[in-house]
Formats: sequence, structure tokens, C-alpha cells
Amino acid sequence: MRHRLAASILAVLTVVSVAACGDDEEPPAVAPPPVTTAPAPAPSGPAPSVSADGGTAPAPPASSDRPEIATNPDGTVNSGGPRPATSESSINAGGLGPYQIGVSQEDLAEDRLIGKVTASTSKNCPGYAGAKGLKRYGTPTLTFYRGRLLRLTVTGDGVATDQGVKIGASMGEVRRKHPGGKALADWTGKNAWFATVGDYGLLLEMQNDRVDAIQAGMAEPMQFKHTDNQGC
Repeated sequence: MRHRLAASILAVLTVVSVAACGDDEEPPAVAPPPVTTAPAPAPSGPAPSVSADGGTAPAPPASSDRPEIATNPDGTVNSGGPRPATSESSINAGGLGPYQIGVSQEDLAEDRLIGKVTASTSKNCPGYAGAKGLKRYGTPTLTFYRGRLLRLTVTGDGVATDQGVKIGASMGEVRRKHPGGKALADWTGKNAWFATVGDYGLLLEMQNDRVDAIQAGMAEPMQFKHTDNQGC
């Protein structure tokens, strides 16, 4: 009887011990759910350009006023400044009405703003062409280079500059109304007044001390053509 009681007590103690050991065991580790990160939004605006050494340079800001003629016929490079806004009623360095310096010859033709376009036949003037604008704009003579308007010229008295200078105005009036310009003389001594706005220029040619032609266009080739008779 005593042996059976001892055996029973020993069995009970064994069960309790095993249960206690089982309670001390840590539960198996459970992996945390994966953390997802939303992709960064794509940057807006033009992508950066890649330089020759493999680096990146910030892209230039988009602008509808950037000049369409980046390189002049003689190879000089323009600064890239904005073109002066044009007016329907006057001529300035940026052009006259729809005849904005740098505008596409094709666009003007599609809008029926020019007459027949004639390509230059001179071997010294590849890429040049000429046309006439509409009468309501003073029938300007248009000079294109590689399909872009390089300069325009008006000789009728119906068109004035943005400062009110017309064909027939004196040099004194020109100087007063365009005080930021400078005097130019061509290879024959013919005078002109030249006022620039960035890459663009307004050239008032004189005959007997009176304005006889007003030109607007890319400044560098226009000045060079007047002073040295170089260019087309």
C-alpha cells in the first residue's frame, strides 16, 4: 500500500514537472509582414541633360520665347534670351506682327502670310530664301535662313517703330526716340542707327539724313551685313 502511494505521488510530480517545462518554452518566432514603400513620384518638367563627361546638368526651363535661331549663319552663337514681343501695328527688334524673327517659313506659308518663296541662287548664300509679306503689314521683304525668318525690311511710310519712327524721320528724331542705340556706317559711308535687345536688333538705314529703310532681325548678322557688306 505504501509503495503504491509513493508511486502515485511520483507520477503526479512528473506530470507537473513536464507541464511546467512546456510552459517555459518560447513560441516559435513569427516573421513580421513585409513593409512596402510607395514609389517616389516621377519628377515633373524636362529631364536633365547628360553632359559629355557623364554627369548631368539641369534641363533649361521651357519657354515659348526662346529663339528658334540658336546659331547665326556665320557660326556665332546667340545667348538664348527671349525675343521681344511683337505688335500688329509697329515694328521692333523682335519683328512685326506675325513676322516674328525666327518664325518658321512653313508656318507663315500655311497661314497664307507670305507670297512665293524664292531660294537664293548665289553659291555664297546656301540655305537662304526670300519672300514678301502682306500689304497690311507694309509688304515687308522677308529673308529666311534654313527655313527661319532671319530678318525683315520695310520701306513704306505706313509702318512705324514701336517708338513712333517712320520712313523719312530725321537722324535727330531717331536718336531721341531710340536713345539706347548706336551709329553705324557701311563700307560706302551710309549711316544707320542700330538698337539691340539681347540677340535681336532694329536697324534704321539713313539716306540724306533721313530714314529710308527699317530692318528687324538677329542682331549680329544684320550689323555685319550693313557695316562690311558680308552675309546675304
